[in-house]
Amino acid sequence: MDLLVDGGLVARTYTDRTGAFRFDAVPPGRYVVEFTRIGHRGRIEDVTLVAGRLHTLAVALAPLAFTVNPVIITASRTEQTALDAPASVSVIETPAIEQTNALTAVEHIATVAAVDYAQTGITQHEIVVRGFNNVASGALLALSDYRYISVPSLRINVFNFIPVTNDDLARIEVVRGPGSALYGPNSANGVLHVLSRTPFEDRGGVVSLTGGTAPLVQGAVRYANTIGDHVGIKLSAQYLRGEDWQYVDPVEQSNRAGAIAGGADPDTLLVGARDSLVERLAGELRLDWRPTARTELVTTVGVNDAIRNVDLTPLGAAQVQDWRYFYVQSRLRHGRLFAQAFINLSDAADTYLLRNGNTVQDKSYMVVAQAQHGTVVGSRTGLTYGIDLQSTVPRTSGTITGRHEEDDTINELGAYLHADVTLSPLLQLVAAARVDLHNRLEDPVFSPRAALVYRATPTQTLRLTYNRAFSTPNTNNLFLDLFADSVRAPTGVTLPYAVRVQGVPETGYTFARDCGGLCMRSPFTPASAGSPGDYIPLDATLLWGPLVDTLQSFGIDISAIPAPTSAQVGTVLGRLDISGAVPVYVPVADVSDIPSLKPTITNTVELGYSGLFGEWLSVGVDLYHTWKTDFVSAEQVETPNAFFDAPSLAGYLDDFMPVDTAQYLAGLIAQVPVGTVSPREALDPWDIIITYRNFGKITLWGADLDVAAFLSRSWAVRGTYSWVSRNQFAVVSAAGRPDTIPLNAAANKGSLALLYRHDRLGLSGEVRGRAVEGYPVMSGVYQGDVASYGVMDLALAYRLPIRADILVSLDALNLLDHVHQEFVGAPEIGRLVTLRVRAAF
Repeated sequence: MDLLVDGGLVARTYTDRTGAFRFDAVPPGRYVVEFTRIGHRGRIEDVTLVAGRLHTLAVALAPLAFTVNPVIITASRTEQTALDAPASVSVIETPAIEQTNALTAVEHIATVAAVDYAQTGITQHEIVVRGFNNVASGALLALSDYRYISVPSLRINVFNFIPVTNDDLARIEVVRGPGSALYGPNSANGVLHVLSRTPFEDRGGVVSLTGGTAPLVQGAVRYANTIGDHVGIKLSAQYLRGEDWQYVDPVEQSNRAGAIAGGADPDTLLVGARDSLVERLAGELRLDWRPTARTELVTTVGVNDAIRNVDLTPLGAAQVQDWRYFYVQSRLRHGRLFAQAFINLSDAADTYLLRNGNTVQDKSYMVVAQAQHGTVVGSRTGLTYGIDLQSTVPRTSGTITGRHEEDDTINELGAYLHADVTLSPLLQLVAAARVDLHNRLEDPVFSPRAALVYRATPTQTLRLTYNRAFSTPNTNNLFLDLFADSVRAPTGVTLPYAVRVQGVPETGYTFARDCGGLCMRSPFTPASAGSPGDYIPLDATLLWGPLVDTLQSFGIDISAIPAPTSAQVGTVLGRLDISGAVPVYVPVADVSDIPSLKPTITNTVELGYSGLFGEWLSVGVDLYHTWKTDFVSAEQVETPNAFFDAPSLAGYLDDFMPVDTAQYLAGLIAQVPVGTVSPREALDPWDIIITYRNFGKITLWGADLDVAAFLSRSWAVRGTYSWVSRNQFAVVSAAGRPDTIPLNAAANKGSLALLYRHDRLGLSGEVRGRAVEGYPVMSGVYQGDVASYGVMDLALAYRLPIRADILVSLDALNLLDHVHQEFVGAPEIGRLVTLRVRAAF
């Protein structure tokens, strides 16, 4: 709470858990006292303080449409106001959450500045901050009540696995910019923190029922109470079932038709067997113990069962079937000591990939332990320091990490120190440093942070920050060993090549060049040239004999034609492109070795301004410059195949047959790969490898704007705009290979919302629009363009005058039914209207 005189801040303090507070060294006089709680505010005018007298104040806190200077915890891992934070932060608070029929927690951040929000289903999303989105992305560090939410071994954020109900949400904080100096790996672009309500501050029960036009139904319940003065208990649960928007994947349909033509039973065939229903069941049980006002122990058990839905992966869509996500967490707070331990467990059950029908077995888990403490040094310096340990243990029964299953555990250890130094009444220095160790990386990673926060007035802050952050290679990058597909000839015949997605070993991948040049391996190698697993020169003519035998089996006899030499018929290289409905080969001239993977380093310099103008206007502006090094690419084919050169082969054959026949036959032969340029470290000698590699430097500029204003005590308006200097980057890999890295997000996007809240009438509402500029996408098998789109949403809520404990709310997502696609491979999004009845008891 704040003590004010003539609008100026005299003193600030915080209550303890019982509501008691005190101001020290405040002279007697007349003051204004402001009380602030998350999402609420109260004010008492003309409070006269008399020396030596204890004053008791009672205040009613009113909910706000939004708070102009909220209290946050995520930016510095400690409590502070948004104005004081050395980072750009947005907060979605309880009043805004209550009036929206969100099916998942992350729907509340769709219009937050810098958030790249792509809806891929009625409950599915791909979300990052400041770009570099992907299917199955884990680029954004996402927390729920201080716990990582990502799926353990896959390290992907599946936001509809968060079991917290909408009625149990207290607030959501979004920190823009790198956070590794405090949070460690994989927070290079920002942090999302979902915080639930406590059983002490929010007692009682809530039941809600939602119906929608999908058709859709969702039911949720929350109950919290205390046992005596020191124990609180909370239970929440929800169930959802709805029809998702439809999407037809041409690759799935083609593969399914081919399998059925080959004799597969359509009733049991998993390839292309999509289920458009979305169904999930989730629950959470929490026990709080507060033996003293300074001590709190919270233990939480949660589970989410994704009974069915479709999610995007780099290998195409996956049909999720009973994927269960379970966690146990216990956290302790005593004064400035914070410690927690949790375990996240995953069980993919009967989930399978829709393009090939392969099952996904994942029973991985992650164990995390963290401790943090703080102290004050002198009168000007506050220190926060801590240590994080985490161990990720993939258990995939060979379906994801394959032959690496027995040696794929990742252990990480990080320690940090954060200092907040008051240089003067107007100037604050924030400095932090963190060191992280990773058992699969050779060198430790150092993450510094420095910020100058200049408070020109009590309500105007200017900050200059530098952050160095990193993202470590994940389990897939290092250990993936997954069959993706078979290779087929133009005639539809399956060839003896497999397409495999594999991680990069600690040694990297090196290509053999001791065969008089580049070497290849082939399943067709004749005994005269060695065994099929042996390297042979990159010369298709060495495989003329097997070619003759193969054509003979199809009734084409060229046995009388003598074998050509490499001087007569050339050999060309082609890299498989699997992004389209029909795989094609793209000509390449050479290959380059793939070094062992390094962490991606992100450096950001940011200039930010946050200002409050009276009680009615807040402005936030951020300008940043980011450069990334050793960017880890998305999955891409790295092993080209060898082919007969069609023109020279046709020229050779027309000495033995008519020209038209020679050209036709040469064209047919030239479409069949005769070998693969595979690295020495390949587990399968001639299979085609899709893998990862580090690329060079990416540089960009960006800006974010967030403006909010109260037009009156009931009306407010809020607008955001985000800009990035470009959405594609020409890069060169560590081995000298040029490529293009996409932002996979819009270079320009913005939102505008009009909000209304009248507590006496019990009515609230919001109309919001979101505009997103089109952008290119390259993410796994998904490549293409997302067209520019704009959507308008409507949210209305009404508290019944005769029963104030009943809230009826109506939401219309994409009100104008502007059918559009928000990510390549996702269904087109149409209008979804939901009606919710919420009853408190």
